[in-house]
Amino acid sequence: MVRESSRHPAAVEAVDGGGGGAVAVAAPTPAAARVPFRWREAALGLIMASPPFAVVLLLIALPAIQAALFTLGIVPGNNVAFSTGMHIISSERPTLEVYRQLLASPFFRADVAITAIVTGWSVVLVLVIGYVLSLYVRFASGWLPNAVRSLYLLPMFIPVVIASYALITFYVQRGELQALLHSVGLGYGEVIYHANGIIIGQVWASIPFAVLMLGSGLDGIPQELIEAAQDVGAGPVRILWRIILPLNLVPALIVATFTFIGVVGSFTIPFLLGPNAPQMMGVAMNAYFVSYQQPQAAAAMAVLTFLACAAAGVIYVWGTSRTGHAAG
Repeated sequence: MVRESSRHPAAVEAVDGGGGGAVAVAAPTPAAARVPFRWREAALGLIMASPPFAVVLLLIALPAIQAALFTLGIVPGNNVAFSTGMHIISSERPTLEVYRQLLASPFFRADVAITAIVTGWSVVLVLVIGYVLSLYVRFASGWLPNAVRSLYLLPMFIPVVIASYALITFYVQRGELQALLHSVGLGYGEVIYHANGIIIGQVWASIPFAVLMLGSGLDGIPQELIEAAQDVGAGPVRILWRIILPLNLVPALIVATFTFIGVVGSFTIPFLLGPNAPQMMGVAMNAYFVSYQQPQAAAAMAVLTFLACAAAGVIYVWGTSRTGHAAG
């Protein structure tokens, strides 16, 4: 005889074995009883994640949305943050007049041009120098690669302000480098306070992260794969082009993306090492907001900068997703 159970009759028969003996079957927890427990887990997780989400929403997302609406001419009637002497465009409906006037300004176009030039060269030089250092540290042996490994991490522990003033002292006209070159009858033109000075500073600040990221990718490439390519006659250039670069694509995309975003939005290095005009976007935003008393133009520049950085992020996500599908 079988005692009552909440199991399905087939399950009872399977346990009983069909012999008709007395078998006690424990009733399992119904699926409906497990649902409230899952809801409690989900609610607890939501409660634990809500504080950082609320901070991001209140301190970043909502002010960003308000700033974007402000650039479209949506200015609240009770807005007392800006004086009437400022150049404010107010409209009942969203308008692109702020962006039209900004893009029509030759000064803004010059700022965009120097930002694009500095960012492009910085990304290229960081990738090239980072690859050279990471390849040397990865495949060379001896005490010198270990010394290089310690030296390229040095900029991580030096504040950007101090590094900028050090670069000024070294590269400025009549500075340390020019004094050394003058002693051997050589010389060079002005480097600091031009776009070249900003590029030098950005490369200096970005090299440690680039070498660490590229080096970690190189460490993941099996040494047997490189040795097999060498056995069939592949030279260093072919190995680099056909094996190392494709297998190290994701770290390179990360380095390029983060360098692009960091250079476009930087302030300290362009402010200390760059020219007075034209200026990079980070410095120009501050000038438009503080010196020129044009908060809408400064906010519009911030929106355009964000869109450029978001486009770089989309390219990075697209590249990594394609690499993941190819690996799968």
